[in-house]
Amino acid sequence: MKKLLQLTFALLATMNSFAQNSGSVTGVVLDEKSEILPFTNVLLLKAKDSTLAKAVTSDIDGKFLIENAAFNNYLLKISMVGYGEIYTPKFILNEANPHFKFEPIKLTLQTQMLKEVSVTAKKPFIEQQIDKTVVNVENSIVATGNTLLEILEKSPGVVVDRQNNALKLKNKDGVLVMIDGRRNFLSNEALIQFLSNLNSEQVASIEIITNPSSKYDAQGNSGIINIKLKKNLSFGTNGTLTVSAGNTFLPDAPKDLYRLSTNLSLNHRNKKWNLYGNINPGKNTWYNDNTLVRSTNYEGLRSEFDQKSQRNGSGVFTNGKIGADYFLSSKTTLGAMLDANNWEGSGVNSGLTNIVEIKNGVRTASSLIPSSKNDNANFNITANMNLKHNFDDKGKELTVDLDYSGFNNTSLSNFENKFFDATNKLTENQIQRNPTSTIIDIYAAKFDFSLPTKNKAKIDIGAKTSYVKTDNDFVFEQLLDNTWVNDEGKTNHFVYKEFVNAAYINYGKQWKKVGIQSGLRAEYTISEGNSLTLNKVVPKEYLSLFPTLFINHNISKNHGTRYTYSRRIGRPNYQQLNPFLFFLDPYTFQKGNEFLNPQFTDNAEFTYSYKGASSIAFGYSFTKDNMFDVIEQEDDTRKTFQTTTNLEKVENFSVNISFPVTVRKWWTMNNNISGYYNRFRDSDVSGGVLDIGNFAYNFYTGNTFSLKKGWSAEANMWYNSPNIFGIIKATKPQYAVNAGVQKVLNKKARLKLNVNDMFLTSFFNGKIDYQNIDLAVTNRWSSRRATLSFTYNFGNQNVKSARRRSTATDDLKSRAGGGQG
Repeated sequence: MKKLLQLTFALLATMNSFAQNSGSVTGVVLDEKSEILPFTNVLLLKAKDSTLAKAVTSDIDGKFLIENAAFNNYLLKISMVGYGEIYTPKFILNEANPHFKFEPIKLTLQTQMLKEVSVTAKKPFIEQQIDKTVVNVENSIVATGNTLLEILEKSPGVVVDRQNNALKLKNKDGVLVMIDGRRNFLSNEALIQFLSNLNSEQVASIEIITNPSSKYDAQGNSGIINIKLKKNLSFGTNGTLTVSAGNTFLPDAPKDLYRLSTNLSLNHRNKKWNLYGNINPGKNTWYNDNTLVRSTNYEGLRSEFDQKSQRNGSGVFTNGKIGADYFLSSKTTLGAMLDANNWEGSGVNSGLTNIVEIKNGVRTASSLIPSSKNDNANFNITANMNLKHNFDDKGKELTVDLDYSGFNNTSLSNFENKFFDATNKLTENQIQRNPTSTIIDIYAAKFDFSLPTKNKAKIDIGAKTSYVKTDNDFVFEQLLDNTWVNDEGKTNHFVYKEFVNAAYINYGKQWKKVGIQSGLRAEYTISEGNSLTLNKVVPKEYLSLFPTLFINHNISKNHGTRYTYSRRIGRPNYQQLNPFLFFLDPYTFQKGNEFLNPQFTDNAEFTYSYKGASSIAFGYSFTKDNMFDVIEQEDDTRKTFQTTTNLEKVENFSVNISFPVTVRKWWTMNNNISGYYNRFRDSDVSGGVLDIGNFAYNFYTGNTFSLKKGWSAEANMWYNSPNIFGIIKATKPQYAVNAGVQKVLNKKARLKLNVNDMFLTSFFNGKIDYQNIDLAVTNRWSSRRATLSFTYNFGNQNVKSARRRSTATDDLKSRAGGGQG
């Protein structure tokens, strides 16, 4: 590690020698009537190959300024929706002419067909936009070879709670995860596993939207994380091949923790067809260990448990996608897509639990050695039919989606629990097994219609209907006298059905300095949870309204404000509703709650921005019936279990500051600092009154270094302070330093190397001290990994991309059950 630090400091010390001379470009954009045209896109293109050097937008007065442009030959591309794009003549920036000023540039409403120019941009890893934060994964060095879960860990405002297999946004639960605008329908554990299987080479960007409009599904009380997968960019036939290999470096862990991944994308496009496909096979591995020290008190008996456990395993995955777009006319496109994901793997768990019982001053010692093996197979398929029609070039369009998604997840767990007395004599040997099956079918249809009107106004309307059925068969058996006997208290067959109809309307209008968008979404839900084993049916039926309001005010050239309000819903995922028991060992287990209600959250936020780059945002949210994990002691036993219940109310106050810094011409920084205050309140949680609040903060800083001869480097750091999640307290900060370097070998090939969590500082320590539960936990996992990646582009690199579109099952897939071990 000392040598690694020396190399890092040496690299930083030599970077200053690569600074380059640069200049600026200025101008103003007008419409055909010579009136100011604000917020146009201005791209600075290299004259040699038309690649993108820099991109800006004109301000409220139509003016644009491009700074720090390296001396070179350039041209500009200027465009805006509804206007014909234009290209300027070539010009030169050099020492004799460092500041180039254009005469007024005019755009017209008449669309002019110009030869398309291929544009590729290198964006910062973290990009703050007015309505969202964008993590530009594509071409990022520190993201190379990482799983998507590891990338989210580096994203501002996002907390990956590995202890509870959950994602948090602005320190709030209830995040809606979408893939290309399609909602992912997985339980928490299955979602974490899916994100762990998705490689960074498949991802273009991640959008973090804290206050979505009514057009989005209302699910996700803390906001939306939308993951945009890469699409191919050219005419003709082309493709990209990426190969990655990485290994984990963690003390006192298994040695076989390497990962392999191959990603092949192909695309063919002509005037009538766009055909595309992707296949991503690979191997992933995982490891984590826990220490759990807890005590319980019941009727004068104090039981103390000192538990140590290790879990590791590996799996083989194959993700594939094929699709086609047929251009019926210049305005109408018909598309079909088939997406399939398969994962098969196994893991082993082992551990040691020392137990001390104290009653009337007498101490009795015993121990338990639990072990288990888990075999899992998960398959998911999604089919989509899509129609898109553009009525004109002003933005009037209609899209229709028909979808089916199916999940088939199976698991077999074999347990052996050996009990010993104080003399280490074996007193009991339990042998158990747990085959489970989860089958989910999702059907959905939706349409969206956009209607621009005069005076820069726009109306969006849409509707959606969806039906979901999930069938969970959970069998628990024990080996008695060489015969497998069903354990009726743990076996359960649970079927859940849900039918949701939704409709929305949005209205937006833009004045010279003020823009407003308001909307209303209505969702009518009918659901039924049916435990066939217990003969217990829980029906629910409710209508919910979700208003939204967004106001943008461009005060002046450099200053702007934004006001937002939205109401969101967080529906339980099917695993939370499933009354099954999931055992860590005979004394510790997890169970579902079929009576769990959805949670509703009101979010309000005020944002001030400076020059469209730096911003500070203040937010407040109030959640009713917050879905909340609790640890309870089972009556008349020493067993504790985790379940999810509804908390009466949770308040969240937040402030978020984002600002970029250009340290040198070759060194840029993006920074994000967030502070939160959460308050949890309920009159009865596990028999006690809960009223607790806590301030926490996190920050992210990312550094990009542009070097000579095809070399570049990145380094970033994220930090989460100690925090409270209801009754669970994180007792130490979590943070990680990550670094990477890239070498562009030629126009088609590049090589990247990065290291995650260089100093092994991202691990979790926490405790619970509530009612009669006293618990302390530590958790380590395979966080430090070095990854080497090679990417090669072949074929014609000027093909236009396949359409990026959402499907009708987007809002459903994140709640599907069936996780991996």
